[in-house]
Amino acid sequence: MSGFETVACAVCGSESYEKALEVGDRFNTIPGQVFNIVKCGSCGLLFVNPRPDQDSIAEYYESEEYDPFGSASSKDSAFTRLYRIARPFSIRRKAARVVKGLAPRARTLDVGCATGEFVRELRRRGFTPFGVEPDSQAAEYARQKNGLTVWTGTIEQVPKIAGPFGLITFWHVLEHVHTLRETLSCAYSLLDKGGRVAIAVPNPESCDARIYGAKWVAWDAPRHLYHFTSSVMVDLLTKSGFRSVRLGAVAFDAFYHSLLSESKTTFGLMRGGIRGLSSYLRGISGGAGSSELYLAYKD
Repeated sequence: MSGFETVACAVCGSESYEKALEVGDRFNTIPGQVFNIVKCGSCGLLFVNPRPDQDSIAEYYESEEYDPFGSASSKDSAFTRLYRIARPFSIRRKAARVVKGLAPRARTLDVGCATGEFVRELRRRGFTPFGVEPDSQAAEYARQKNGLTVWTGTIEQVPKIAGPFGLITFWHVLEHVHTLRETLSCAYSLLDKGGRVAIAVPNPESCDARIYGAKWVAWDAPRHLYHFTSSVMVDLLTKSGFRSVRLGAVAFDAFYHSLLSESKTTFGLMRGGIRGLSSYLRGISGGAGSSELYLAYKD
């Protein structure tokens, strides 16, 4: 297929894999198109294969329904209003979890920072925060509306002189990048000694992933190129030179994934709320969360 590539496993390099799941594009960018999610026969990574190459993937982000930048959105649906109410609480909780022990005024970098709310929260806490965002409009919003230092592009575009950083965060970013190992290598080089990377990714072993099957919103093919179980993520971080720790569930993602996986009927939203609550409770009690958070240290 033109614009598509067949790839080996990004974690271990194996070319042995088997089809695990077939999913559609939830925005139906190309009507009727489906994608294979395969499982590596060596390490267990789940990944889209074949996948759109780096020159072709942008087409799948152009849907009017794809709206990752809630602050800049003009939409006013019930879900959007709830999201805007919950988001500040979620951001403060995320920040509290990843900055423990971080030196005062430490330099931080949020990769894929969108409109900059997390960067702004770290500034409020007294750190020296920066962001980088590939969407030029979102990056400009972060600069103009939030007064932040945000570069347009990927982590490779961050000037080395801006570091070294004590903390680099990837909030639901790593599953999108074509150059997985290279991105982590770049993050490692930008970290100060003793610095840390925080990574949040959807969890294909969560109860909401099992309940919704191929309709689970966080498969999000082909935008989500990879799906990491805990063992695979720890393996990836170890291979990238880090010492890693699993911190557990990203609490509010259980509701987000469950509600968006449902039909937009009143009954569907009620059922999504109940299922989201069940997944949330499992996650905060130490079970597999809808999304998982990892810290990885540069010793």
